[in-house]
Order: sequence, then C-alpha cells, then structure tokens
Amino acid sequence: MNIPSVTLLALMTTLMGINLESCSKKGTGSASEAKTKRATAVVERRDLDFAVEVIGDLRPSVQVDVKAEISGRIKTIRIGINQAVKRDDVVVELDDSDLLTEKASTEVEIEGAKLQLKKASLADERARQLAVAELIPKQDADNLRLDAEIAKNSLDKAAKRLQSVEDRLSKTRIVAPISGTVIGLPIVEGQVVIGGPSAAAGTLLMTLANLAEMLISTHVNQVDVTRMKTDQPVEVTVDAFEKMKLEGKIHFIAPVASIKNNIKGFTVDILVSRPDPRIRPGMSANVKAPISRVAGALTLPVEAVFREGDKRVVYLKSGDGFNRREVEVGIVTASHAEIKSGLKEGDKVSLARPKESPAKN
Repeated sequence: MNIPSVTLLALMTTLMGINLESCSKKGTGSASEAKTKRATAVVERRDLDFAVEVIGDLRPSVQVDVKAEISGRIKTIRIGINQAVKRDDVVVELDDSDLLTEKASTEVEIEGAKLQLKKASLADERARQLAVAELIPKQDADNLRLDAEIAKNSLDKAAKRLQSVEDRLSKTRIVAPISGTVIGLPIVEGQVVIGGPSAAAGTLLMTLANLAEMLISTHVNQVDVTRMKTDQPVEVTVDAFEKMKLEGKIHFIAPVASIKNNIKGFTVDILVSRPDPRIRPGMSANVKAPISRVAGALTLPVEAVFREGDKRVVYLKSGDGFNRREVEVGIVTASHAEIKSGLKEGDKVSLARPKESPAKN
C-alpha cells in the first residue's frame, strides 16, 4: 500500500513527539527522585572512647657522651658497640708510658729534696744553738734558716708535681659515668685523642645510653594538652612491630608553648619503662592517651553534626524533608559524636546540610 509522503511525515512527527515527551517526563522524574533522596544516619548507642593520639620518636631517657680529660694515644678499648656496661667500669685505657717515666723522675726528685731538707734543717738547728751562745753572727743563722725553708719549699713543689702526674695517670683509665649500653663508638686503638677541658671540647670516645627507660618526645596541640597530666598512663605502639603494645606514662609537659610544623603546641615526653629489647632509639612510636569514656552513649557520625556559631545542629528527617534541630554534643572522637540531648535513639538525620534550611522544629 502506497502512503502519501505528506501523511507519512505527519505520522513520524507524531510518533517522535510522543517518544520525546515520554523521555522528558522520565528524566524529570529521576532528577526529582535524586533531589529528594538524601544520605542519612541513624542515632544509635555505642561506647565512645576519647583519646589524644600523637606520634614521636623513641630516645634514651639518659644519654651521655664520653670524652677523655687528657690527650693521649688509645692503648686499649675494653668494650664494643651495643655492649652493656656498669657505672665505673673501665672502658678505655690511654698509653701511660710517658707519665710513668715522669712519675719515676718526680719520685727521685722528691727523695733528693727530702735529703736537702734534712741537711738544711740540721744546719739550721745548730746555727740557732750557736746564735744563742753568740758564737756565730745572727746573719749567718738567719741565712741557714732560710736555706731550710727553701729546701722545704722545693720538697713541697716536687710533691705537688707528683700529685699532678698521679692525677693524669688516673685519667688514662676512662670509666663509664653511667650504667647503660654503648650506642656509639667512633674510635680505634692507636688513635690519638684530644682531651676536653669542657663538655663541648675534646674527642668523642663513645656514647652511652640507658635503654632500660625510653622517652618519646611528642608535640601536642594547645587544646588537647589541657586534658593531659603528669603520670597519666598511655598506650604506646611502635611502627616497626605491628602487634607490640607498650605501657607508658606522661613524664613531662612543657610549661611554655612552641611551634612545630606551623602548629602551636607543647612538648610532652612519654616515659616507657622496661621496653622490649628489640626497640632501638630513633624508632617511630604512636602514643594514645585516654581522656574520657562514655558507655552506651547516643551517637551520630561527626559529619551529621553542623556548627552554627556556638551551637550544634542536625537536620532531623521528618516525612519527605528534614527539620533543623539543636543538639547538645558531648565527647567527640575521630568518627562519632556523643549526643547528650535533642535526639532519641532511632532518629534519622541528614549527612549533608540541606540547601534550604527549614525552620527549627
């Protein structure tokens, strides 16, 4: 059957119009449905634990650099790296041969000075007796008395030199100032070291550290530090050991704020006693300081609570829409907030702020 072209065109136009209209209505319905559908959360009960969590690096509670007080050549090193030592153990010996020679020479000098003093003292005593009897001139007696005093002075000087040599000899035996572990040993036998008259000068012989107690230095922001106190127990985990948990306590809270990474806060040191022997200084550690806990609290995800000035509000589902509702918020963790008043268990709230805020319910 032949259909006139005009009639065919009219029929196609009619059919296309119907399809386009149908598609248009279907698209409008989907947009409307998406507009009304909104992600929600349900008010439910859970236990909330609020804690301050910070990170830091482990370091020995006590660390000492050991230096020689006198210069000399290292004769013997009695310890090795990572070795435990006790306080007053001899750890390094310097060559003392020159000092022993000087000591022997000074001892001979002292013996000679003693003989000179004895001789001068006898002469002085005889001169005094003769002077009393006026058998010698007074000036001669005075000169003999001075000779005895000079001899005594020479003996005193020699004795002081001997004491100085013995002091230096004692310093050739370098002892550990603390009990601890050798964590640094940058010297070798035969090396000539320079004595340090002060802690900042001289050749570093070794570094000793007390690894029985470790400190973790952290930086806590000024808001959270007000909730922490000295001797408060904390939980410590070490990045290098996934399942290791250590007990620690807050050892020190700095009285003055400092800025780190453009954040104002306070240095807080955590003391870890009797740590696992596998732990080494410099390892990264995570510190969790519990602050408060609420059992069976009414909670919402933190993204469902919005700030409006000094108030906290949520958008409570009501029918097909949402009503603004003020709430009282308790403790807040990284994921949930405690709702102390304003909602009840089972209420649904929006996770996004509506574009048009309805009047307060």
